[in-house]
Amino acid sequence: MTKVLTFKVVIEGLENKIWRKIEITDTKTVADLAYTILATFDSLAYHLYDIKYKDKIYDSWISIEDDYSDIPKINATITSLSKLELKEQDKLEMQYDFGSTTTFKITYLECRNLERGAGRHYPYIIDGAGRGMIDDISDFELKEIVDDIDKKGYSNYNFTAGYERKIKYDYRDFDIKSNNILLKGIISEIKYKYEIGE
Repeated sequence: MTKVLTFKVVIEGLENKIWRKIEITDTKTVADLAYTILATFDSLAYHLYDIKYKDKIYDSWISIEDDYSDIPKINATITSLSKLELKEQDKLEMQYDFGSTTTFKITYLECRNLERGAGRHYPYIIDGAGRGMIDDISDFELKEIVDDIDKKGYSNYNFTAGYERKIKYDYRDFDIKSNNILLKGIISEIKYKYEIGE
């Protein structure tokens, strides 16, 4: 029977400021979990990623052939979450953009049976805080921006959100309802870019 898995995902160094609780079915792949994280944390998703779990690395297919690491990489796009055989409170770690790395700490919380007729509902964000990440800066640099916003009480940080469109970043702006409305469409776009697009 299909299971619904619940994960808590935080940005390293910002555990109490920017986080999500994600529900996703165990029939989805490790890559689908990565795409969900990138989508809900506002990534533009144009860098490589990997997810580490129990001394194994689940990687985006793009880099597998070019890697010379001592740790063999497993293709995240064909490995279902059910194959991980997760236990409650197991820890995973996702790294995105190996030049200006954002590290996501992932904790597996629980699972339950999928309710009949609810399959199209997932993935879904059930709770969270903080707007998300900014591409091309590290999690350490993002923490400096968040700390500055907390100190001043307002944000004066603008960034380019793709297509040269400048917007103001304030981590306190997180709308879970809007996030969920857009989530599946953004995940589909990200999946296409990583698995089919060039």
